[in-house]
Amino acid sequence: MLAHAQSLGITRAGVIGAGLMGRRIAGVLACGGLTVDLYDANIDILADAVDTANAMAAEVSGAGEVRATTDLRDAVSSADYVTEAIIEDLAAKQALLEEISLYSTTAILATNTSVLPITHIAMRAKNPERVVGTHWWNPPDLIPIVEVIRGEHTSTETMNRTFSLLENFGKLAVRVEKDVPGFVGNRLQHALWREAIALVADGVCDAETVDLVCRNTIGLRLAQMGPIETADYVGLDLTRAIHDAVLLSLSTDGAANPILTTLIDAGSLGAKSGQGFLTWPDGRREQAAADLAAHVKSQLAH
Repeated sequence: MLAHAQSLGITRAGVIGAGLMGRRIAGVLACGGLTVDLYDANIDILADAVDTANAMAAEVSGAGEVRATTDLRDAVSSADYVTEAIIEDLAAKQALLEEISLYSTTAILATNTSVLPITHIAMRAKNPERVVGTHWWNPPDLIPIVEVIRGEHTSTETMNRTFSLLENFGKLAVRVEKDVPGFVGNRLQHALWREAIALVADGVCDAETVDLVCRNTIGLRLAQMGPIETADYVGLDLTRAIHDAVLLSLSTDGAANPILTTLIDAGSLGAKSGQGFLTWPDGRREQAAADLAAHVKSQLAH
């Protein structure tokens, strides 16, 4: 894998942000043979993150090394590929990309975001043609997809090199050629969430029923047959008839459902507070994460 990365002119990487995403992205890059400098201002978080990333790399023959640094210039100045994985805040990402672009004048600058427009993130960066969106899904070492998003100024060379690098690391890279909020995956996901929350808010069923139905109907099918293939499979004539019957009654909310504000104002934030739509006793969140990881691994093994 490293030989191919070298053919792309990429042997060193900088990862900015040592949180749950950044540390595992660093691990994936190291597993591909790159030397990775992982930056975070919090030394305690950084030390644990480097241990996690290097543990991932230790399982792969020919892997590179992840090194800790609290110096942003040091993390990026010698890198051929830089990716940020900081908080989902536009102003923070803009400021960071601006600073990185001054320290690193030739590297690809990737921004890991779930919904923010790449064009806006790159607005203050020097040479914005070097900025590309890379939406990794959590957990990034297990979920195959990485969405590679072209901003208005992203060059074709930047797109192609990023795409090839991610494929080289075994990721299922997909091209998103139009910079729309949420890209592909999150637009699909949150369209489903909007309707799910509306069903609960409107008293059609309780939250447990929504999840039970999703897991045991479309959830079973989606891993094998996506929505477009399913529409073709059942017939586009039937698909049109169903749409004519149901679409007008679906939620068209242009903002978050008020029930979310009600829950948030009551301190019910979900798993982090112990109560949301569902009740989360101690240990349930950790068990849910473990169960999800085991499920993903079992699906990928097939």
